[in-house]
Formats: sequence, structure tokens, C-alpha cells
Amino acid sequence: MKYTFQDSTELPLQRDFIQDLSNFIEMAKKVLPLENSAIELSEEESTEIASLEARIKEIDSFSKDIQQYVDKRAKGAEDKEILECRNAVIDTCIETGNRGLKELNQKLEQIKRQSESGIYKIEMDLLNNLNPLFESGIYGANKAYSVSMTEGALKGMLKASFSGMEYTCDLTYAHEILTIREVYGELSLPTWTKAGIFSKENKVKMIDVSDYTITSMNYDGNKHVDVSFENKKGDQKFKIISDNDTYQIYHGEFDVTSDETLLKSAPVNNVGSLVDDLKKYMEMFIKYQKLTQILLDGKDAVRNNEVFDCLKLIAEQYGDIVKESLDKGYVKNEITIKIEATDGTRTEKYITKEEAFDQLAELGSEGLELASILGVD
Repeated sequence: MKYTFQDSTELPLQRDFIQDLSNFIEMAKKVLPLENSAIELSEEESTEIASLEARIKEIDSFSKDIQQYVDKRAKGAEDKEILECRNAVIDTCIETGNRGLKELNQKLEQIKRQSESGIYKIEMDLLNNLNPLFESGIYGANKAYSVSMTEGALKGMLKASFSGMEYTCDLTYAHEILTIREVYGELSLPTWTKAGIFSKENKVKMIDVSDYTITSMNYDGNKHVDVSFENKKGDQKFKIISDNDTYQIYHGEFDVTSDETLLKSAPVNNVGSLVDDLKKYMEMFIKYQKLTQILLDGKDAVRNNEVFDCLKLIAEQYGDIVKESLDKGYVKNEITIKIEATDGTRTEKYITKEEAFDQLAELGSEGLELASILGVD
């Protein structure tokens, strides 16, 4: 697919922007009410917790004041009756006060647990609803991938950042077990071996690692890639590290590429192609992605009710494309793109400013602010 504006200039990202914009609006209509309900719940629980804590403090203070007063009044008394009265008042005060404090503290803990449970459920709903947007709709984010064998299957993690916002996703890949052959093809790497009938001498041996299982992969989204792989027995292990198109090959702890003789036998071009294929695999062969955390300026945006602030950052990015589409479009107030399929078929997709505005306006002041940032007001 090829995506262009109406004047046939290519979109900055080759994506169906109209669909992404529509998805963004639909997602905002789901998550903003959820976040507002979390804020409302948090405020209600905070008020109730503050009230209970004030009552607990008041009871504790009152009990101590009574005890001090009675103790002061009975100071120096020698009469049995006065001392018994003093002790009875203090004992009753302590018993009654402790019973009241216990009940209030139990209620306080119950409210805190209920509040945490309610807020946690809303947070999970927020992350689930945000997941499709963060799966594909954050343009230009810096993404770093880490993949490893966990409980016999490949599991990955994506960490990405964009304009002060960071997010983390758990990744499930297309293969539970991945070999070098499946991601690249045939590959052999050099190492030393002892050979000879009468006297053992070091000789270069090419080890076929095509069917070795990949145990970990990392890609920082820029220049660094590393991959570790081993045979079925786990007694032969290799690691390849790539930085700025330079390569290091390790056989166990031994740096193969530090040995000039072995380096001459190393298939550097093949290793480079393997690294490129590993990048593609980590980026493109994701079967399922689950959003687990969003940070804004280093703090949990979901827990701190700052999802709206994150949406505004994304809206700024979308707004730039909206403006460019309107500038390059032929119909006033229509955000339009052209799509050319591989068979040459051409279609147009659009959404009007009014349509986008009306949907966002349903959300009240927050929706109107998003509409302004998007440039559809």
C-alpha cells in the first residue's frame, strides 16, 4: 500500500492515517470517562479515609485527655474509694477507646482495600482500552526490544519513549522456539579444535549453528543488537554482538573475533545479514502485544490519572498531519488521504473536521481541548 495526501505527496508515515485518527477518537471516548471515574472514586475514598482518620485521631486524643485529667485530679489521694474510682474511669476509658479505635481502623483498612481494588480494576480497563493505540498508533516512538526464552517459550518486552512519555508492553512472538535457520537460514561459525593422529594441533573448525535454538535477543532500536543461541544439549553456546555495524562473536566465553586467524574464517557478511533479519523478526513477528505501563515524566501516568496528558501528546503529533492534509487537500474541512494498492487500485478516505469535532465534543471540555490540538475545532 502507498499512502499520499490529495496532492500525491507521500504521508510522513506510510499508514492509513484516517483509520488511525478514527481509532484515536474512539479510544479517547472510552478511556477519558474511565479516567474520570478513577479520579472521582479516588476523591470519594480520600474524603472518607480522611474523615475516618480524623475520628481515630479525635478518639485517641480524647481518651488520653480524660486519662490525664483523672490522673491529675487523683494525684496525692490516699482514700481507697478515690483511687478505685480513678482506676475504674481510666480502665473504662481505655477499654472503650480501644474498642472504638479497633472498629474504626478495621473499617479504614477495608475502605483502603476496596479503593485499591476498584482503582486497580479501572487501571486494567484503561490499559486494555489503550492497548490498540499503543500497539500501532504512536508515531516516531523510540523502541527497544528484549526477547528471551521463558518457561520454554519466547517472550519479549518492548520499551518505548516519545515526548517525555514511556511505555512498556509484553510481547508474544510467532514462534515459541526459534532457531537460527528459521530466522535466517544456514550459518556456520569458526572455532578452534584439536586434530591430528599422532600429535594434536589446533585447527579451525566451522560449526554449523543453523539448528541452534535462540535463547535471547536484544535490539535497542538504533545500532545495538545481540543474540545468544545454543545447541540442544546446551553445551555449545554462541553469542553475536553488533554495534554500529561491527561484530563480535563469542563461543562460550571466548571472543572468536579477537583471534585474527578465526576472524578470517568468520562469515562477516552472513553475520550482518543475520543481524538484519533479527531486527525484522523482533519488530514484525509479534503475535500479541499487551500494554503494561505508561510513564509520564518518569511517573505512572495511569495511577496518577495523567492519561489525558498522554493523549494530548499524541494529539499534537496527529495534529501536524491533520494540518498538512488540510493544506494539501482540495475540499475544505476534509482530512483526506489517497491509498494505492499493490495492484494499482486507488481509493480515497476522509473524515470531516465537523465529524471529528462532534465526536470529541461529546467528552466535554477534555474533548474540546483534544479537538483544538488536533486542529478540527
